[in-house]
Amino acid sequence: MTRLIFSLFLVATIGSLASCAKEGADARDVVPESHDVVVDAAARARTSEGYEYVARRPLAVIGLAEARGIAPDAARAAVDHLADAVDTCVTEEGRKGALPEGAARVVAQVDASGNVAGVSLRVDPGAGRARDAVLCLVAPAKLLMFPAADAGARGIAVEALWGRTLPAPDGG
Repeated sequence: MTRLIFSLFLVATIGSLASCAKEGADARDVVPESHDVVVDAAARARTSEGYEYVARRPLAVIGLAEARGIAPDAARAAVDHLADAVDTCVTEEGRKGALPEGAARVVAQVDASGNVAGVSLRVDPGAGRARDAVLCLVAPAKLLMFPAADAGARGIAVEALWGRTLPAPDGG
């Protein structure tokens, strides 16, 4: 009796596997049509330093690494504003004692209303640099305003150098 049940089970299993194999042979993977978008990075105007725009001040240099969903003129105005703010802040901090020096990268997410919704900060290591970056770079970055637009993910990434800065590559 056990052999009969086992044999029936074996026949049913083999039949079911054969049926699945036949259906699997007829089935196809279906991938929806997609559209690839390629951006020609070489076509973008970049400075010799590799930035889209660089604003130089006596004690601050701000490089626009990337602006997504933001018009180039608005991004440049924001970078100029940040450069002015960082230069002023570093000057004021220098009057209180030693001239602060440092470097940082800020990525600011911009919401549909044009406000900075979130900021990510990466600071060069060193004593007091995080404090100076938050005070002189992040605080003004959080106050930036951009035109309102419901354009999806928008943001701006800048790299900053403050304190003793290097002259421009062309000597200016």
